[in-house]
Amino acid sequence: MSDFVFVLFGGNGDLAWKKIHPSLSKLYKQGKIKPHKIISCSREANKEEFLSKIREHFGDQYASICDYINVDVTKLADFNFIKSLEKHEIIFYLSIPPNLFEIAIKNIGHILLDMPNKRKIVVEKPFGYDLESAKKLNNLLHTFFIEKEIYRIDHFLGKESVQNIFSFRFANYIFEGIWNKNFIDHVQISALEDIGVEGRYAYYDKFGAFKDMIQNHLTQMATFVAMEPPCCMDAEEIRNEKVKVLRTMRISLEDVTLGRYEGYTLEPGVNKSSKTETFAAVKLYIDNLRWYGVPFYLRTGKKLKSKTTQIIIAFKRMPGSFEKILGCCPKENKIVIKITPTTDIELRLDVRAPNADFLSCPLEVSMSMEGSRESSEAYETLLLDIINSNQTLFLREDEVELAWGLYQSIFDSWEKKKDVELYEVGSFGPKSAKELIKKDGRQWYIF
Repeated sequence: MSDFVFVLFGGNGDLAWKKIHPSLSKLYKQGKIKPHKIISCSREANKEEFLSKIREHFGDQYASICDYINVDVTKLADFNFIKSLEKHEIIFYLSIPPNLFEIAIKNIGHILLDMPNKRKIVVEKPFGYDLESAKKLNNLLHTFFIEKEIYRIDHFLGKESVQNIFSFRFANYIFEGIWNKNFIDHVQISALEDIGVEGRYAYYDKFGAFKDMIQNHLTQMATFVAMEPPCCMDAEEIRNEKVKVLRTMRISLEDVTLGRYEGYTLEPGVNKSSKTETFAAVKLYIDNLRWYGVPFYLRTGKKLKSKTTQIIIAFKRMPGSFEKILGCCPKENKIVIKITPTTDIELRLDVRAPNADFLSCPLEVSMSMEGSRESSEAYETLLLDIINSNQTLFLREDEVELAWGLYQSIFDSWEKKKDVELYEVGSFGPKSAKELIKKDGRQWYIF
């Protein structure tokens, strides 16, 4: 809540209008933040028209602390306005294309060299496009900033239900004894979309589903599920436990399957010979005492049958002798953590059907633990944490590099041959994704 200046590069972009300005406006109106000024910077916009649009969308109260400056991030001279902010803490937010990160950081850094200000810098995804580029970007940031001033954002970690994984596990003692390989059969993490790339072709055709979702968002959610209890509620201690998980993750090329929806190469802006995947599914293992031998299945895709993001903890099945007693096979118990489109936690159990015989096939029922309070938008949570210097939900340097390093051998293999299977629009992805889990005697779930 300190007196700070928020400098938003890409302040007239899609992300700024859809997420950042709405979140800052709401936090300001609620009295949770007290910025001295919010300065939006972009290359081409009229100041009067921009501020008029801010006033129209967010009201006079928010508009009163907003300003606009034309900035070409490739030109050092355009950053001279920063010198006039020497009396304030400055938060630099890079909501710009990733190919401009490097030059923007250099120009910000050169201006700051002679300034004593407290400063922070926020870098949107993607943070690099492979291990080498991520290391290069980290080295550049550390030329001008120390680690506690750097906020590498992953908006999935700002979602209420993702953070609920932490409290659900560690605030309920009944789960501690069963949250391990002795009771859990496998874990599924799915982020499925029923829409396409939606105008992001220039970015998406370069990165694809694997780098866009699996390498960061879904892998991060896996670390929240798998981490050990930290010694205390401290950002570094929590991130230390996540890093331990990443260090023990293992994946093989044969446990990766890729798909592309039919008609993707006909979309405007897509290379007709593109091999970019719009679907990816993987199986990985965590080679530590708690999780050894338990597969984690991750999948994501575009233009699928439904839109949903879920984490499913599937417990082991009952022994075969119970099938003889009941005359059927009870379903495995599951914990379902729903992230989108609903926010909910379900415990799915098998119970005797009402008015049925004592020894009868059980029915699977769910017990919902949905919270009644209104949840915050992910960017509201993350922006408030940035302003309050809380790095718990942001990626540390070693976290980023370990996440890239986990999959680097996969990317290197793709340079020789990238096998992408076509799938129908409105399906659940390529047949190979079904086979990936079916060969282990399991199936994908959606609840």
